Amino acid sequence: MKKRKTFKYPSGAKESPAALKEAAALEQPPLQINVRAAKDSLSSLLEQAARGHEIIITSDGEPKAKLVPVQMKRKTFKVDWELLRSMPVTAGPTAEELIREERDSRP
Repeated sequence: MKKRKTFKYPSGAKESPAALKEAAALEQPPLQINVRAAKDSLSSLLEQAARGHEIIITSDGEPKAKLVPVQMKRKTFKVDWELLRSMPVTAGPTAEELIREERDSRP
C-alpha cells in the first residue's frame, strides 16, 4: 500500500489554510438560467454580472453562453514633462501659511 504524501503550504504563502477554505466556501456556483427567462430578465442579469457573479445561459438544459463581468484595462497615466517644464513656477504661499491663515480665520 502506498503511503500518502501530506500537502505542505510553501513557507512564503500569504494566506493560511483556514483563510483559503473560508474563501472557497464563500464562492457561489454560477447561476444557470434558460434562454427564455434570460430574455425576460436581461437587465437584472447584467446588473448581477457587473457585481461579479457569473451567469450561465442554457438552452435545452445545455450551457450555451456565459455572462461574466468585464475587467476594464486601466489606461496608464503619462506625464507630459515638456509641458510641465514650460509652465512658469509661481511663488505663492506655502502650505504652512495657508493652513495658519485658515485656522486663524476660524471663530
